[in-house]
Amino acid sequence: MSEPEKQPGQEEGGESVVHNYVDAERPGSEFDTREMPALPEKTDDPDETRPDESVHGVFVDSTRPGSNHDTIVAQRDTGSESVERIAASPGRTGSNDQTRSFERADDEDDEDATAMATRKADAFDDLETREVPALSDDWKRRASEVADAMGESAQIVGPFGDEEPLDTSLAASVAAASGELPLPTGDSTNKVAGSVLEKARAAQLEWEALRFEQRLPYFEDLRNELVTQRGDYVPSMATAIGRPMVETLSGEYMPVLEALRTLDEIVPPLLVDQHSAGPPATHQGLSAAVRMTPYGVILLANGARSPFAFPMTLAIDALATGNAVVLCGADTHPRLNETMRKLFQRAKFPDGLVQVVGGDSETIRALADGADKLIFEGDPEIASRLASKCAAAGVELQLVRKAKDVLVVLASANMERAVTAALSGAFASGGLRQGAIERIVIEAGAYDEFRMRFIDAIRNMNSHHAQLASINDGFNPRRAQLLIEDAIAKGARVTYPAGEVPGRWIHWKAAVVEALAPGARLSTECFEGPGCILYRAESPAGEARHLLRLLPANNLSVLGRPDRQLTALLEALPASRVAFNEPILSGAAAGGGVPLGAETPRTMCGPHAMLRPKLVVHSEDAGRRVGWFPYTDDKAYAMMDAIEAMYGVKAGKRLKASFKLLLNSTMRRLLQGEE
Repeated sequence: MSEPEKQPGQEEGGESVVHNYVDAERPGSEFDTREMPALPEKTDDPDETRPDESVHGVFVDSTRPGSNHDTIVAQRDTGSESVERIAASPGRTGSNDQTRSFERADDEDDEDATAMATRKADAFDDLETREVPALSDDWKRRASEVADAMGESAQIVGPFGDEEPLDTSLAASVAAASGELPLPTGDSTNKVAGSVLEKARAAQLEWEALRFEQRLPYFEDLRNELVTQRGDYVPSMATAIGRPMVETLSGEYMPVLEALRTLDEIVPPLLVDQHSAGPPATHQGLSAAVRMTPYGVILLANGARSPFAFPMTLAIDALATGNAVVLCGADTHPRLNETMRKLFQRAKFPDGLVQVVGGDSETIRALADGADKLIFEGDPEIASRLASKCAAAGVELQLVRKAKDVLVVLASANMERAVTAALSGAFASGGLRQGAIERIVIEAGAYDEFRMRFIDAIRNMNSHHAQLASINDGFNPRRAQLLIEDAIAKGARVTYPAGEVPGRWIHWKAAVVEALAPGARLSTECFEGPGCILYRAESPAGEARHLLRLLPANNLSVLGRPDRQLTALLEALPASRVAFNEPILSGAAAGGGVPLGAETPRTMCGPHAMLRPKLVVHSEDAGRRVGWFPYTDDKAYAMMDAIEAMYGVKAGKRLKASFKLLLNSTMRRLLQGEE
């Protein structure tokens, strides 16, 4: 191998940091060496430049990049020094003198150097971004040896995606309920989940000891925060979930304020002990009362269709009744999770009482082990796995199913108002919000007129009617297409009134399905997208009952003037809410007869769902009981004879049997468990 030629200004033994020759026998031989573009040297004459100087003032041979000297690793420094510390002498381009640091150039010189480097970057393919290959194990070992020889740390960064050990800062952020990060996956998940649950349980014990009047000021502060800062929260929330301001206010924001406003009317009656009318005949001397007690730690997990109103209303009811809350918000809306965390923080709720974490399935799985109750709304497959896990762990599970709400349009209805209600109910938020109307039952005499107006209204939808943002984040077009194809195969007719190119600012196609067969999948599954089904009905109440048997609804809205008989039939339908001439378009409704919103009183998911009954019994004496040992035939016959006296339906026979029991002292002793 030939010796490197001596460069001008270079003495024997002089070395340069980047003046390296790549030898096939040395590490790094498989990487190509490229020459750095030259930059001008600082001289008195600004027009005079030296093309053989690199960006950092290091000499580079333009004919032979590199030399046969070993590579020297320069120590990186901070502050106002240059990126590299270069071995240099003021009078020579490279030397073996002590390393000196060049001061960082001013902004103007940096800008000129950057511009000049860009102009001469042809050899670098216009500075195109390249992916850095992952280091092989052999190179990791070599790098570690070099680092050890220089006295540096030998930490090697592995490829992206390698499992990393639990970071204490991440655990702390989750424990502090940051709302932006889920629990770390792997073996450490349960460890971090345990700390979250421990904080919640400790805070709940102190919170439960407070009277309702002592808890109420916290909710007043929360309500005040929502009212006074609405100008900040509502626009930010509308942007985060991709909904117009009106939908965000009516479907997400105002239901939470309504829940806070009605707390003092709904919760106190639930906390009163319910005393029994009297002890059973076999337990004389006892007094019993049913007391509603909080569960403890309630885990709330919700989907993306109602990312704010649903979890906030549940959390408020749980807190008002004395529970602690761990809220697993929708993982697709981290900004809203952070907003909820800040709301409770600014309302000064006790530390650890309300914690908001990212709601991915692994987080819910880890937290479900230690919670006392889990309320879950989301994917059915995840719900099935959680049900099995909760059954094994003894955790009470309340599943919130998705539902297809129903709108009934009678011939006596105002057609313009009916079309507006159907348009808003079916296509607000692209049909993806809670409480979307997917089934519209029209009385036969009004079907043709309603259909004509409804189709025309869809064709003319614009940014004032529907959301501006795309619904692709929550909409599953493949699933929707399969449901549509299945419906067509079973005889249904599908119309896209706006065609392939919807109206201005509408980023999705609205579908109208007619003549849907009961055996089609769309009859028993939610469409969960911009679509609805029209039904022509000679008997609206009968058709609605048939549809509710196929798939129940939360809300049934009726437009028109039904007579007394039809009103009674509609009121008897199995829906949690029935409204006449006032379409229910709440965006915070939940399934299984579990509506949430601006109604009073609440139903299945109200505050009473956050309490469980506890039987409290007191005894006035230490008497025996009929069910105690010993078991004898005489005792059994005595119990048989006493049934008429205790539970007889006819008053005369009951009194006669009671009189006979009163006269028979032996039977009384047997029934009372006396020897």
